Amino acid sequence: MLKINLGSGARPMDGYINVDVNPNAPKVDKIWDLNEYPWPFKDESADEIVMNQCLEHLNEHNLAMKEVYRILKRRGIAKISVPHFTWQFAFHDPTHKHFFGYNTFFYYAKDCGYFDFKFSSCKVKIIFGKRLSVWNIILEPIFNLMPNVYEQSPLRIFPALKVDAVLIK
Repeated sequence: MLKINLGSGARPMDGYINVDVNPNAPKVDKIWDLNEYPWPFKDESADEIVMNQCLEHLNEHNLAMKEVYRILKRRGIAKISVPHFTWQFAFHDPTHKHFFGYNTFFYYAKDCGYFDFKFSSCKVKIIFGKRLSVWNIILEPIFNLMPNVYEQSPLRIFPALKVDAVLIK
């Protein structure tokens, strides 16, 4: 079973091939710049791919998603976490090139006419930071029941931390 942690950085995962551009990253197994395509993995070779706070740093996130699709086996799982666009540090970090909302990953799992690949399913959850606000503990499940209302209204005064997506090929 092949599991890959792309952009592992300071978060290597046991049981995964940890890939990072930084040769000094802890427990890095494969040094690779994910802005260089194709990635060094065979078609339909991985059972699982994790990208935790990595996709927003890449030049072409759509091309990266195509690579994730290419590398995953049929029924393989991609677990992707990115900053939500309401999070202040999503914009503060000068290395962030893209911003994401609740509906972003659904585009990769429907026939929208943009891509020549399509994941078979997609589940998304908006995650709120809970260390500083008890409100976020209460509001997170409510806002996930109506994510479009949350993102398209003044309710955004309660900023979300990240978007977690699980896509299945």
